[in-house]
Amino acid sequence: MKRRHSTILLVAWLFAGCADEAVPKPKGWPRLDLPEQAHSAWREEGAPFAAEVPTYARIAQRKTDGDTRWYDMRFAQQRATMHLTYTAVHDDLPALIEKAHGFKEMHQSKAARIKSDRALHPSIAYSGSLFNLEGDVATPFVFYLTDSTDHFLYGTLYFDTRPNADSLRQ
Repeated sequence: MKRRHSTILLVAWLFAGCADEAVPKPKGWPRLDLPEQAHSAWREEGAPFAAEVPTYARIAQRKTDGDTRWYDMRFAQQRATMHLTYTAVHDDLPALIEKAHGFKEMHQSKAARIKSDRALHPSIAYSGSLFNLEGDVATPFVFYLTDSTDHFLYGTLYFDTRPNADSLRQ
């Protein structure tokens, strides 16, 4: 008899505890504290191009070899570096574009997906491609921009951490 009363009390308690409708919890997103968006003009003496860069980024020239220059744009707070390669175009634009696509394709075996977008800006006469790489890839972002006659700029973004797409999977 005592066991039967205990069972009835347990069942009543379970039903009483389920009065509210269950609501699933929303997915969590990592908190990113990004600095305020502001840009400043950048032009290094002797540099063949100028740019507007975020005020929280620092650009330094790494190396020069003829018509090719390498720069690093460092984002210290985000622990990331954008490696930039500038090359003067001398009737070799198709080869430069092919080289940029070849570098992107090196990551294809690790990438879960590669999204590409064309960058066209006719008013200032430049074009290019932007590639977002998803998955366990070393760089999540690759791009190139050119004016098709004189300038070619190629860039890759690297974070100071080992790629691990599973830690960000939803």
